[in-house]
Amino acid sequence: MNKILILVLLLSPVLPLRAAEDFLMGSVVKSDKWKMDRTNDREIFDGNVSFHNPRYTLKADYALYNRPTQTWNMKGSVYMLRRFDDRSLVEMNCDKAVYYETLEEAILERGSLPVRMKYTGPDGRVLKGLADRSFAENKKGLMRFEGAFSLSTDNLDLYSRKGLYNNVDGTFLMSESTPMAVGNREAYDFAISSEKIKFFKDSRDIKFYNRVTGWVKDIDGKARPAPQRTKP
Repeated sequence: MNKILILVLLLSPVLPLRAAEDFLMGSVVKSDKWKMDRTNDREIFDGNVSFHNPRYTLKADYALYNRPTQTWNMKGSVYMLRRFDDRSLVEMNCDKAVYYETLEEAILERGSLPVRMKYTGPDGRVLKGLADRSFAENKKGLMRFEGAFSLSTDNLDLYSRKGLYNNVDGTFLMSESTPMAVGNREAYDFAISSEKIKFFKDSRDIKFYNRVTGWVKDIDGKARPAPQRTKP
């Protein structure tokens, strides 16, 4: 198994911090095979590719690093784990991923399965997400989700065509294809749709915007009109 020292690595998925905190120098990549293509100035890692440091774990079947463009291309069972100081963590699974070091941007794409996200908060609560494609902008603290986007907790499911995560306020803004939230809690269950839905990942609050329709059912079975906002 080959070990290659590189300067900076690798993806920063959802919930990024400053680049200086995340991209460590002198990290080690492992793989079954490694090839240095000096003609095209690139490195090729093939088979059981892995990267690990205190903040990141990354695995893939194949990875190519293009030095002139400072671009990583990974494919085949791509898995990323990102740990945070507050003991929260984010896991991402996809079929293909591209990371642009200079721009600090990443593109994750589905294969036979969608792009999968799992966020575990400091309190142990889990938030899961699915999408066909996602685009992360580390410098802006944004991550976009496209195509059959959904979020799920233990008592709530949200659906839309597009989603935008903003690290500043820790929210997912869901839009297009009539976003909907369906859930239940001790005293009631509900199904509500609107033009846009904003979901707060830590408090689990929800805000609904424009043309809000649906129902909220009390524990006694009586339904009432959907409110402009609700907290499941």
